[in-house]
Amino acid sequence: MDSRKKQVTPAYVSELSKCEIFVFGSNLEGRHRGGAARTAYEKFGAEWGVGNGPTGKCYAIPTMHGGVKEIKPYVDKFIQYAKDNPMKRFLVTRVGCGIAGFKDEEIAPLFLEGMRIPNVALPQEWITAYLRLRMDKKIKVNKFNRPEPPKVVSEEILHELAQKYVYPISVELYTHVPDVKIRYVKDRGEFGYTTLSNCFFFDDGGMYVWDSDERWKEEHNQDLVELTFGDECYGRGYAHRVFFAGVATGVTDCNGEMIYTGDVLQIGDEIGDSIYALGTLNDNYAFILDNCALLLSDCIDKKLKRVGTVFYQLDKSETPVRSLNDRTKMFQGPYDTNETRELKKLMARFTPNFDQEIWKYKALDVLEIEFNWNK
Repeated sequence: MDSRKKQVTPAYVSELSKCEIFVFGSNLEGRHRGGAARTAYEKFGAEWGVGNGPTGKCYAIPTMHGGVKEIKPYVDKFIQYAKDNPMKRFLVTRVGCGIAGFKDEEIAPLFLEGMRIPNVALPQEWITAYLRLRMDKKIKVNKFNRPEPPKVVSEEILHELAQKYVYPISVELYTHVPDVKIRYVKDRGEFGYTTLSNCFFFDDGGMYVWDSDERWKEEHNQDLVELTFGDECYGRGYAHRVFFAGVATGVTDCNGEMIYTGDVLQIGDEIGDSIYALGTLNDNYAFILDNCALLLSDCIDKKLKRVGTVFYQLDKSETPVRSLNDRTKMFQGPYDTNETRELKKLMARFTPNFDQEIWKYKALDVLEIEFNWNK
């Protein structure tokens, strides 16, 4: 389904998914005799005698007791309820525009806030009415602004964002999700690139991305997807587990390539010991050293060149308990010998890589094979 249609109520609702709630106009007495109220009562479990609030798989908004001003408090109550239940999608019918006799242009402005809530679907007639009223300058519809991502995104923050925006991620409402670019290990010698809108994290700490490629069909776990999103993701593709490999920092190296956390960078023209792995420290992207840290922001005016990543000697079966920061710290171990440091620099060039044996990395060097990190 087109993600934009997720925010438009179908002209006729004949069935509901596990997460969907039918929102209809009622009377305070809850006598559901006609229109959408009768549909709610006969098909979706609305209780007789309940004319306001949640009932069955529905939500009732009274519209028969007065004018627009009298209806507004009940609409405001519904809007708050929708915000408090972000994993339910509310299909709002043309509340008040049937038996109650109101025009779309009268009721639609009451639900204006609903346009900014990703889990509220509104009738197409109201969306048209909003546009018409806006052109006539009778209402002001603020343009939706995509949420800004944090200036620094650590693994912990990434998990928090994925949880916070779990509903718009589930229904592919990309404009409701911060634009965070994420790298992951796709295969040996191959990184994949995606955004927060196309991935999620499960309780086991694993990162999962959707892909339409049939190669991932056997790894898809629909039960896991439904535990995370309910039944919102049918037709989305195959969700398969991947190895998280950093986020884009917004800073490019001297070759114009985007720098990601987990990258191994040479700082300046002198090779020597000025090669460090990038992680996060508090609210900064930083090279975490033995008893200090070198901030990425302090190195922007220097020559930065990516020479590898920390994603070598990976274990496909590994539970992701070793964080990216742990890997960066291990790369620049304070007690490494010169030989160990040179070996780590060598392995960093051939990434991502699942080989455990050091001789295989040395063989790649002898054969003058280079991995393309930008595939």
